[in-house]
Amino acid sequence: MKSRRQFLSIMAAAGFGSLLPLPGAASLRRTLDYNDPEDALTAMVKMRGSLVAEDVPHWYYGTMYAVLPGKSPQPLVNFEGSEIDYYEKQPDGSYHAYGATVSFFRDRETGKRLETFTNPWTGERHAVRANSISMKAHYIYAVNGFKRSDDERPLPETPQIQNLLGWRESGDHVWLTMRRAYPAGTPAGEHQLVRGSLAELHDPDTNKVYTTAAPTFVSPYFSWLGMGDLGGHALWVGPAIKLDSVKQYPRELLDFLEQNFPHKLTARPAA
Repeated sequence: MKSRRQFLSIMAAAGFGSLLPLPGAASLRRTLDYNDPEDALTAMVKMRGSLVAEDVPHWYYGTMYAVLPGKSPQPLVNFEGSEIDYYEKQPDGSYHAYGATVSFFRDRETGKRLETFTNPWTGERHAVRANSISMKAHYIYAVNGFKRSDDERPLPETPQIQNLLGWRESGDHVWLTMRRAYPAGTPAGEHQLVRGSLAELHDPDTNKVYTTAAPTFVSPYFSWLGMGDLGGHALWVGPAIKLDSVKQYPRELLDFLEQNFPHKLTARPAA
């Protein structure tokens, strides 16, 4: 007969962690209320970045799939990259979030960085290009919600960020789920799942939680994938981890960034 702890662990793994917390969570001194707009904003920033203006690097890797109409997803390439976040608090209590993101791509069989890619359906071969996200816009996170700065739609007049964030707990684990904000008509979407320590999140002396993440990103195909008129979209799946410095990146990734994208080693906005 399984013990109560084993039972609760099974239930937590099945997604019932917030309903059946493991011992330890109940004794935690909570400093943040997820239902309070200001606390919810603070908790989100601690999980995703830092409450102080500093570069917060994330190393990530995973697999890109082709999702074709009427067919099961098919793996195309593996990816690895860097996403650096920089949250800057504003006088009104909101945050402006800046990012620097670069990905390169690997062969799924050999693990080697790809220089060319041959489409398995069409046979077309193209040079592979790194994915460097460059935009003048930044993200705005406030108690009234969040959006990208180039989105002309205004934020609501009343606080609602607490309704846009999902929180689950189990033991000392806390999960945040949310969607990345895009302007209307953007042909992309991202569901974000971030996991961290409940104790770190509620520690008033910490500015950030050392999290892992499992984002799911849907986007159009890159032209070098040679998908042409096959239809469908790309699906990016893989884990990420928050680090203190880009110096903690794998050597190959750091060398690649230093040699090809040195300006992407910080997300600090230009003066």
